[in-house]
Amino acid sequence: MKIYPIKLYLKNLFNLITLILSLAINILSWLWLIFQIKPQQEDIFLHYNILFGVDYLGSWWKVFYLPIFGLLILITNNLIGWLLFGKDKFIAQILNAVNLFCQIFIFLAVALLVFLNV
Repeated sequence: MKIYPIKLYLKNLFNLITLILSLAINILSWLWLIFQIKPQQEDIFLHYNILFGVDYLGSWWKVFYLPIFGLLILITNNLIGWLLFGKDKFIAQILNAVNLFCQIFIFLAVALLVFLNV
């Protein structure tokens, strides 16, 4: 299997824009949580359900599972997209678009966590 050069993969404008936007949203998620959720002894709200309200409490550091999961999605989708770019550019672009879509929803979940706990 021939691996497509990373420079050519990133020269594709769509790939570059979605990667930059995804990284920016993920970094914003990290920063928002770091500056808003302080280490504390008490449990904080980790999940909100519209039917039952808050249904999951836990340690303060567990809020970082969301941006970690987002970073794993970002790395995985970009790696797979890069590996597939030489064979099928459309599938690689779909993966990058899904990546951006996931980062947006993770950011919205982070916003909900911050608003529940601040």
